[in-house]
Amino acid sequence: MKKMKKTVTASMSMLVLLALLGGCAHTSQGEVPGIDYGTGTDTETVETQYETNIDIGNEQDAIVFIDEKLDENLFISAELKMPENNLYEYATQLKRFDYNKVQEAIGQNAEGNLAVDDGSDEFTGGSLTYQRNDMANHLDTYCFYAGEMGLTDDRNLPFMSQADAVARIQNMVGMFDVGGELEALDVVAMDSVDFENVKKAIMEDSDYQFLSAKGYGSDTFEQDMEVYRILFRMNVNGIPVYRNEPNLRQTSERFLAYPATVTVLLSNNGIEMISMMGIFEPYEEHQKETAIIGEDGIKEAIMKKFGDVILSSEFRAKNIWMEYFPLLREDSFTEMDLIPVWCVDFEVDGQSVEDSRYSIRFNAITGEEIS
Repeated sequence: MKKMKKTVTASMSMLVLLALLGGCAHTSQGEVPGIDYGTGTDTETVETQYETNIDIGNEQDAIVFIDEKLDENLFISAELKMPENNLYEYATQLKRFDYNKVQEAIGQNAEGNLAVDDGSDEFTGGSLTYQRNDMANHLDTYCFYAGEMGLTDDRNLPFMSQADAVARIQNMVGMFDVGGELEALDVVAMDSVDFENVKKAIMEDSDYQFLSAKGYGSDTFEQDMEVYRILFRMNVNGIPVYRNEPNLRQTSERFLAYPATVTVLLSNNGIEMISMMGIFEPYEEHQKETAIIGEDGIKEAIMKKFGDVILSSEFRAKNIWMEYFPLLREDSFTEMDLIPVWCVDFEVDGQSVEDSRYSIRFNAITGEEIS
């Protein structure tokens, strides 16, 4: 499984929630060092949860490398993968989960804590959480920390292979009747020995001392415990849906989108935890098939973005990839259009993409800036 670099934190759910509430700005109100804006902008940068540069598989076969100067202090040096076929725009809305159907699919007893959106709160649509017991959050933290710090091996556990574990979750989520297809991005495998070692490491980590007050130091683990933590992304037409990667430069006037995130803990005792956010309904009818802009259109979009800007720093587009963006409709927090967008990462004054943290999304049909 391909593993992705993640910002260290105690809870994946907390990261997603912070992203939805505005996140942490790396630059003040959208300002970028080295830019003298000819016209004012009012944007906010939401902190990235994951580094990107995603390989989206065989859906994009026509590959070109663009390496040229577009304007003074504006360059592009990036690989471009064009989809083989035209794409679709889709109309959908955040998922309203059926409680009984979800409970049946999970197959757990009534002691677990299951919460699904009932459609009564427009801000909580598309979410589902399940925890077998109070220990689930602790297990999630241990697995996340172990994966981030490289404290476990990439291996199959005796009770089930990684491939079978991924397939089981994919089949289970398929019973929820959601839009898109799940693809596993990262799998962490741990047994009781791993949990003990990671608990010790966390208790000795000064950044995690606050967990002592939450009872982590006194956790015990069954001798035969085995757990997979599986991180998924949602794909549409083989193309990833926005997952808060990299930075969403959120406009202040409205929410643009909810990241589609899925994390599951599967043990030899069954499902320990499920966290799903930004999940949408099946898109039974596409709005229209449409051609997307290519190399020339992307360069034109970048030039349009910086046309009224005097660049005193060197900007270089380094990563270009495609994703589906769940663009919320005006005056709605639940209805959305899934549109293909080109995502562009920039290096600023030679900083790495990770350090510069400046990214732009362009509508892949019109070339207009999305974020």
